[in-house]
Order: sequence, then structure tokens, then C-alpha cells
Amino acid sequence: MVKASEMEGVEVPEEMMDAVNRTLSSVEQLETHLPQFLSLSDPQFLSQMPYLERAHSLLSLAKLTSTLFSLKLRCRGINPNDHPVKSELDKLSEYQKKLDRLQILIEAQKQDVRNISREEELKLNYQECAGQKRKYPSSEEQSVKTEPEEFLEKTTGELLGNNDGSLKGPMVIDISDDDDE
Repeated sequence: MVKASEMEGVEVPEEMMDAVNRTLSSVEQLETHLPQFLSLSDPQFLSQMPYLERAHSLLSLAKLTSTLFSLKLRCRGINPNDHPVKSELDKLSEYQKKLDRLQILIEAQKQDVRNISREEELKLNYQECAGQKRKYPSSEEQSVKTEPEEFLEKTTGELLGNNDGSLKGPMVIDISDDDDE
């Protein structure tokens, strides 16, 4: 922090000193976070990002460097509005507007796709429900289902001799050469 006593012989308004101290504090905070932010600009890391996120990251990095350069110019007594960096900052503002419009468009498209999916899902659910007239099978459907089961039980019982005693086991056909018997 800059103190008024360090600036002997120069009288600086207190509001100006407060602004300088706030700026200095912000730069110190930036200094601690800058290495982490710059590591996010690694080409390998950026190549794995989706295009829109990559564009936002690169735009933020460009804005950061341009703003820092503008601050450096101001500290040297040069007005950044009279320097070529002003046109770069204007370009970055236009890119920011384009990215914002693109983000809005993409969000709207995602919402449209979600709405279409919901409509199709509702339509399919309605069609499935409309096709189902009864929850339980009719007596005819039940009889078609149980008749084969009853037939198999009866036939199995007859073949194994478990039914009324008419057959005791499977039928054996004797194909011997004795015609006498």
C-alpha cells in the first residue's frame, strides 16, 4: 500500500490515493491467480475443450493481457485511448458480443431440442396408452393362454399314468417277429 507519508513534498488527493491502493491490491490479487489462469491457456488443455469454452478462454486471456497493457500505459502517463491498444480492446468487445450472441443461440437451440424430445416422448406415451384398451386380458385371451397349459398337464398325466388310471406309463409297441402272439 502506498502511504501519503512516502510521497514527501507531493500533495495527492486522498481519493486518488484510495484509487491507487485499490488498483495495487487488485494487481497483487491478480499476481497470485495469474499463473493458474495462464496454465489454462496450455494448447493441449485447450484442444480438449469444447469450441465455445475454448473461445471464451482465449477471449478472456486476450482481454486480460490488453487490460494489463492498458494499465501499464496509464502508469507511465500514456492515455490508452490514444494508443493502438484501444483498437484491440474495441475488437475484443465486439468478439465478446458475438460470443454472447452465439451462447444465447446455442442455449435456445438446446431448449428447442429438449422441447422436441419432450413432445415426442409425450406423443409416444399417448400412443402407447391409446393402444391399450384394457389393463387385464379378456376371458378369451385367458382361455387361449390356459388351454395349452391344461392340454399339456392332461397329456402328461395320461402318459405317465397320473390321471384316472387308464394308462400306466407310456405305450410300448412290440415289433417282434412272433406273429403268433
